[in-house]
Amino acid sequence: MSTAIILDDYISTISGEPEMGVRIINHITKSDVIRNKIVLQNYLFSLLVEGTKGVHTAHNSITIDNERFLLFLSGNYLMTEKIASSDGRFQSVLIFFTQEVLHLFFSKYVDVISETLNESFEQVQVFSKDEFLYNFIDSLLLISGNGKKIPATLQLIKLEELLLYLCHHYPEKMQQLKMRVSISRTEIEMKKLVESNIGNNISLDELAFLSNMSLSTFKRKFLKLYAIAPSKWFLQKRMELATTLLKTGKEKPSEIYFKVGYESHSSFTHSFKQVFGLTPTEYREKIII
Repeated sequence: MSTAIILDDYISTISGEPEMGVRIINHITKSDVIRNKIVLQNYLFSLLVEGTKGVHTAHNSITIDNERFLLFLSGNYLMTEKIASSDGRFQSVLIFFTQEVLHLFFSKYVDVISETLNESFEQVQVFSKDEFLYNFIDSLLLISGNGKKIPATLQLIKLEELLLYLCHHYPEKMQQLKMRVSISRTEIEMKKLVESNIGNNISLDELAFLSNMSLSTFKRKFLKLYAIAPSKWFLQKRMELATTLLKTGKEKPSEIYFKVGYESHSSFTHSFKQVFGLTPTEYREKIII
């Protein structure tokens, strides 16, 4: 019984074709039982063909046969157990795809599901197969059989076909997925904005405006994202940057205050002394000695 850690790095350029953010793999093994520890970086549909699959998350355990299939969310740690069928085979079709692909799908097909907010969404979603889905999986087996390389554009089209079908037959689940993608994307953009402005003299009100949020919403989301109030976080990061610059010994405190987001030398000195109990000049002299 083997155990391995798998990072889903399957999404890559295929046969020199442009990267589409989707990778379809026809996965076949002949071991009786295989256990894996998985760090899932992307989204994944696991479409079981033969055998049984068990999945364990921090809060749930699921076992399925080939009458159901799974959607794994990105950014999760999982344990899986693959059990071969009676003839010793385990087979599944795996569809890996990025959050960007999912975001573009929901942007492209904006009216496929209704707008109802529900932020609760499990790490692993279970769907039942019907006649369409059995035929859909058969189509994937046909285009991926005998080691065939599937064109990147066709892989994207097949993923969109599956997502559209699920939107029409599982609207509530797919709406929850849409909301999760939207929230995740907002957090990514917010993180990028905040961390690129550590060294700039910019107020929280201005950051909120650039994020298209009210100040109260910005502060609430910031606290959720960083688990610390924005004023304390910026002070901490700016002081870390200041000490790094002072340790080089190349610049005086009066020459770096604007590089760490302060509009005056005096305000920088006041904040620095609050944190370290020394003025920047005293700190610099101490570390140089």
